Amino acid sequence: MAEYQPDFHQVLDTLGEPADSAEQRRKSRAALRGWFDTTHAKDLAGVRDLMTDDIVVEIPFSESGRVEDGHFRVYSGADQVCGFWAAAFQAEGESDGMLGTEITMTADGRVAFVEGRGNLLMSNGRNYRNRYVMRFVFEDGKVKHVREYYNPIVSAYGFRREIAGQYVLDSLGPAS
Repeated sequence: MAEYQPDFHQVLDTLGEPADSAEQRRKSRAALRGWFDTTHAKDLAGVRDLMTDDIVVEIPFSESGRVEDGHFRVYSGADQVCGFWAAAFQAEGESDGMLGTEITMTADGRVAFVEGRGNLLMSNGRNYRNRYVMRFVFEDGKVKHVREYYNPIVSAYGFRREIAGQYVLDSLGPAS
């Protein structure tokens, strides 16, 4: 078997130590708190105020089943991201918010990882319980980039999206 040395090693070798910045961490914590508060409240104007104009939201593990660029959802710019949130707010019903949350932030406060579980009742009456890992990048106290990973099968069921462009689930199977 060949030695494992793709660009992973090159990227690892370029890592430096992030400059410690308590002020940037404070701004990023405030933006992150605001992001989760406004999305939970379905406050589109509040969410918009927390974004940079050139924000990008990526959902790499989407219902398409494909991970190559162009085969998963990417929303670029504040208008597209607001459109994404407006549609999500309409489809989502009552939510318990993010549960079982773990947050890790870089020393410079520019990047945070959030892991947690969501539990909500969709407006279509379906229960939606998913697990999330989200990577946030902040700039000047605003959200610049979000990469959101979750179970796309659960999402397809909850939002009634097609899996691989052809299957719609009526259930997630018997409870175990």
